[in-house]
Amino acid sequence: MMKRKEHEKGSRSISILEPIALDLKKKKTKTRSSRKDNGVGGSDKSRPGKKRHHVIPYDMQVETLIRLPGKSLMKFLCVSKTWYSLIRSQRFVASYYAAKPSRFVAAFTNCVLADPKRLFVFSGEEEEEENSSSSLVANLDMTIPSVTLSHGSFKYSSVHGFMACNDGTTFIICNPSTGQVITFPCKATGTRLGYDPVGDQFKALTLLTSRFDHLHNPSLMCTHEVITLGRGGRVVSRSRFTSPPYDPITMGLTINGFMYYGASLPLREDNLFLVCFDVRNERILSFIPTPTDALVWQGFSSLIEYKGKLAFVVPNCQGLSFDRFDLWILEDVTKHEWSRQSFQLPLSLPFTVGMGQRMISQGTNKAGEIIFSPAILPGRAQPFYVFYFNPVTNKTRRVRIHGVADTEDFWSRYGLTDTCCASFLPQHADTSLFFCV
Repeated sequence: MMKRKEHEKGSRSISILEPIALDLKKKKTKTRSSRKDNGVGGSDKSRPGKKRHHVIPYDMQVETLIRLPGKSLMKFLCVSKTWYSLIRSQRFVASYYAAKPSRFVAAFTNCVLADPKRLFVFSGEEEEEENSSSSLVANLDMTIPSVTLSHGSFKYSSVHGFMACNDGTTFIICNPSTGQVITFPCKATGTRLGYDPVGDQFKALTLLTSRFDHLHNPSLMCTHEVITLGRGGRVVSRSRFTSPPYDPITMGLTINGFMYYGASLPLREDNLFLVCFDVRNERILSFIPTPTDALVWQGFSSLIEYKGKLAFVVPNCQGLSFDRFDLWILEDVTKHEWSRQSFQLPLSLPFTVGMGQRMISQGTNKAGEIIFSPAILPGRAQPFYVFYFNPVTNKTRRVRIHGVADTEDFWSRYGLTDTCCASFLPQHADTSLFFCV
């Protein structure tokens, strides 16, 4: 209840700030009218009744604007050229993101057998561990029709403020903060989104060579397509390059301008490694060997960023659940050095290979807690829980995410009838906000 009151209070404060833009625009129009009435070209001294136009200091404008949500800032770009330049400036962008709390994104879609098909995207504010409650509130930001993902396929990823997913050969990128949706066709499935922080560019990587091609020719070189996105999500260019043969087996993860994903040699499931793709230079930089127990088939390994480094979370399954997991950390990307830590959970989490319940990890929060979330919705109108594990204190806490399809009314309204594939993306920064314009 306290969390909801604080949320409502925050919403009221935002609504009070939004009319500032309209007031400034009215004052600007009134000042121009006053100039016409007093004659053009006259000095201030010859017009004693003229009201002077007072300019709000830059710092005060920034302090006002950084308190507003992204959707309001997108509207305020049209107020004036001054505000457009201010909001788009690097100085304002840095101040805006420094002031924003960490957010999470929860998303799910009906399974391929369900009808109708729709992607649901929720988001909410995360809390620090010491101030955390046993529940958080998620708001439904957007729904995208005609999108479905089958169980066990490549699902969702969070890349520099965008959430990306594949629906067959259609690649979908959406921004929960602004409601923007970018959809474009790809020439193969399994497209991955990367970000180049130097050039401030998003690029989508598609492997055109399939496993079927390697069945006939295991030594066939892999052909890739790179799609570069511009402002507003426009496709700026498409290019191709080749690399030694491999088959991808995990979704991608971008860290500091490099995209990583698990792979194997064609027809060799016992020879696994990481592919490192240089987003800026559009080339495969290296193939990184992985320990035998780090990268495991059938979704047992989750690729996450842990304290700025690439890591694998590998559950030690006993039957249909696990209460232990290993954390493999890539300590040196150049030397290919790995470290391993093993942890004991105070409770067992479900993990089935088929269509049943499974808890997976898709990242950590600012406190360094490793987060486990359901790969599918727990059931019709059931509570949506995520588990936060602190590797320093070895403590686990269960947090309910209110609002994620946890009522009968929600299921009936949207006609949810089948298994719904889900993802929970922590630390989803709204850093793509200014890429949209």
